[in-house]
Amino acid sequence: MKPDPWRLDRAAYPFAFQIQTRYRDEDSLRHINNMAIAGFYDEARGRFMKQIFEDLGPAPWVRIVTADTRVSFLGEVFHPDMLDIGSGITRIGNASMEISQAMFQQGKCVGICTTTFVQADEKGSSPLSDGLRAILQTYLVPQS
Repeated sequence: MKPDPWRLDRAAYPFAFQIQTRYRDEDSLRHINNMAIAGFYDEARGRFMKQIFEDLGPAPWVRIVTADTRVSFLGEVFHPDMLDIGSGITRIGNASMEISQAMFQQGKCVGICTTTFVQADEKGSSPLSDGLRAILQTYLVPQS
């Protein structure tokens, strides 16, 4: 399935993180292997979430769990070139949020990733706080 054009535009994503590819992640065809690519998205997403919670400031501890992650490979990724991963919020639900990401190498979009997180407590999902919602709004991706 072809992604929406905005997904391929680096400027659409309000948060960026650069990652160096690693020689050890090359496969026999000299591409970066798919599991390493998933790890690069995870690292960038972790940095993005860290920024969100730093922006939120002191707040009661919340537990955010991954409900779904989907990766689409749009092009080959090579070592030793750097990766630029853009991240942003594409949906804010009652107890969940969706982070959309795109991976760029040498200015070309080589993949996209979408992850749904749910805030949970010991009883199950719990509503996102107003403060967290306000911070998430500042990272919304324009989808046009």
